[in-house]
Amino acid sequence: MAVRATAEQEAACEAFAAGLDLALVAGAGTGKTSTLVMMGSATRRRGLYVAFNKPIAEEARSRFGRNVECRTSHSLAHRAVGRRFQDRLDASRHMPLKRTAQLLGLDRDLAVGKRRLKATTQARLVMEMVRRFCYSTDEQVAARHLGPVNGLDDQGAQYLAQVLLGRARWAWDDICSPGGSLPFQHDHYLKMWALTRPRLSADFVLLDEAQDTNPVLEELFLAQDAQRVCVGDPAQQIYDWRHAKDIMSGFPGQRLELTQSFRFGPAIAEVANRWLRAAASRMQLTGHAGGTSGLGQVEVPDAVLCRGNADALAEVLRFLEEGVPVALVGGGTPLWKIAEAAIDLQAGRRTSHHELFLFSSWGEVQEYAEQDSAAAELKAIVELVDTYGPQQIISAVKRMVDEDQARVVVSTVHKAKGREWQRVRIGGGFAPEAGEASGRGLHPAEARLIYVAVTRAREVLDTSGIRWAEARIQHAAQVSVTHTPDGVPLAALPLTGQLQYPRSPMSVFLERHLPRTDQVVSSYLRWSRGLPPAVQPMDERRPDYAALGRTIDYRLRLSLGSGPGDAVTAGIALLGSGLAVEGAPSFDVRRALHTAGSELLDRLLAHLNGMHRLGEEELTRLCHVAGFYEAVYRNGVFSRRRNLLALADARTTLNHLIAAVPAYVVEDIAEQVDLADKPFAPFRQLPVGRRVCGPVFAGSSDLGGADADFIVGGLLIDCKATSRPHTIHRSAVQQLAGYLLLDYDDTYGIDRVGLYLSRQGSLITWRVPDFLNALGSRLPLPKLRTLLRHDLRRAEQAVPSGSGGRDV
Repeated sequence: MAVRATAEQEAACEAFAAGLDLALVAGAGTGKTSTLVMMGSATRRRGLYVAFNKPIAEEARSRFGRNVECRTSHSLAHRAVGRRFQDRLDASRHMPLKRTAQLLGLDRDLAVGKRRLKATTQARLVMEMVRRFCYSTDEQVAARHLGPVNGLDDQGAQYLAQVLLGRARWAWDDICSPGGSLPFQHDHYLKMWALTRPRLSADFVLLDEAQDTNPVLEELFLAQDAQRVCVGDPAQQIYDWRHAKDIMSGFPGQRLELTQSFRFGPAIAEVANRWLRAAASRMQLTGHAGGTSGLGQVEVPDAVLCRGNADALAEVLRFLEEGVPVALVGGGTPLWKIAEAAIDLQAGRRTSHHELFLFSSWGEVQEYAEQDSAAAELKAIVELVDTYGPQQIISAVKRMVDEDQARVVVSTVHKAKGREWQRVRIGGGFAPEAGEASGRGLHPAEARLIYVAVTRAREVLDTSGIRWAEARIQHAAQVSVTHTPDGVPLAALPLTGQLQYPRSPMSVFLERHLPRTDQVVSSYLRWSRGLPPAVQPMDERRPDYAALGRTIDYRLRLSLGSGPGDAVTAGIALLGSGLAVEGAPSFDVRRALHTAGSELLDRLLAHLNGMHRLGEEELTRLCHVAGFYEAVYRNGVFSRRRNLLALADARTTLNHLIAAVPAYVVEDIAEQVDLADKPFAPFRQLPVGRRVCGPVFAGSSDLGGADADFIVGGLLIDCKATSRPHTIHRSAVQQLAGYLLLDYDDTYGIDRVGLYLSRQGSLITWRVPDFLNALGSRLPLPKLRTLLRHDLRRAEQAVPSGSGGRDV
């Protein structure tokens, strides 16, 4: 018997039948696959459904009609490329690392500081660099593809990346060769296929689980000429630590929602909605499950969902003590290997465990985990071992049963995604850190994790493990309509900050009057398909892209005869003042930085005036240093992470700072400056008054600030130093629209708007009437500006003084 479509499903099917690209936001249990099947069965066109993994694709194949092919991205790539390498796949499946090291020419230990890496360890890291490259949109293996290496500081990791980079590039060449000898994996032929820029043979493409798409598949999907439908739930994006991307939020298609959940009833839906709000989602679920469904306390549930492995093991041990057969989703082998590695290290023996191979003792592991703020996974391992001890972990793993024999299944939330049980209890690990302010809202990433957990239950949900959090988010919800999770009024945020919050005054105005960002993004994406690969640092493991973006902005301003801008001056002044700045160094160091910053401005001014012309490299170094002064002003804090100014002491001079600028910065900016020569040449010929850098608008003071990049000859330009131009989001379009509207009195005579991609040397522009028309405007520009001024000033009246963000 055919399932009757809901009104939401009918709307989605109608939009699909009209040939529209769609972003279908499907909440937990809302029948997304059923909706896609309805779409496919209502047409004779040829369709392609792309699933996350093989079981999902096979299940979908049994439901779709013959006109829709159901595949995974790997199966598509295998058909096109991978089958030519099937013999290598089979032959190298179990190749020992020792043999891989021999093929790579690695036959001796590598010293990195006080650490030594065995040849087999180097081989594993090289092959992992290739794997990470395969997930990316990059054209070439780069130093940044070296993953985290526990036990090395940034300097050591950079050295290691540079040493291994040549081997990794050779490895990729060998892998791509039909006669190659290195191990061949499924991800390799997926990347080889993606690099051919394939066009899928289908009239429409349905992409499932679009909130967790890896970048290589994202680029491929966005490049298709076929009708595209991406479906998923951005609030369930919990794999960003694995480089998965949510492509739905910025997808240039009509956004529709499925909110009627058939998995659970109203009570569980109410809990889910609280967590959706905490995750900054606008979606609201309704529960439509038949039968009993609600909240309650469950001693022996079907599943217990936990924050991490340590909490999961605690639950397993409790059930074992009570004699309840218990299974751990994913099995206990990873825990067993951690315990064995800990036993070796505690005995002073080294281990080959991929997380711990650089350490010579357990004490070293504990010390490193405590000191390195980025070692989150290592901290979890240390907590696990120190809490239970290796022998107890091994004993627990031995006593676990398989899932089909278990009375209770214990799982981390990450491994529970995509599953559901009748009765679910939320376990431990979600409690706040000691000393954390109880009045603050939770980070959206944490809220998304708990949202996934609470939506796994069909009949009974036991929220015992998150009762503290329920109280917190209910308190936070009272101010979430008008404030950020940190308590900052939305109306006080600068333009870019407001665009991150759907309920901010600017976001609400743009959604009401200029809602069709998808049309502008679509035209941009069509244009961007022919762009060359982005220039970017290849030999630097962790390029500071934010700082590089500020640097190229200043260099372009200098080329137009302008200084770096008022925000740099304000940052220098702030450090030289007596005002408190969170994280700032002592007064003597601040005074030295103020002196250096003042000299920096003097040098740039002398250059612009022609009194003392500077070379390209010195200009780049000065601009790079200037960016860190701006960051102090914009953020209102003195961050010590990746901050060149944090290296200063009381004797530091400007020459010390510019000497500390990394070489990769000079090389990268030189390439971007060369690319800008042709597109910016006409702007340099304009009269001085027609070259405005860092323009501030009449409406900038009606919110927390707004200053654009350039207005040249009536063309408003926002500079984007992105290495992935196809991933532009609606916020970039809204930012341009915001600047345009904030020029209340038409001071700048803006008649065109555009985006300049500095890593491709490409400029795309729209005439203002075409831009507004594409955005769905029904009012002329002067009327829009008047209405915006009224809305912002009304919102501003409710903001306490001194509550704003920082912008100029």
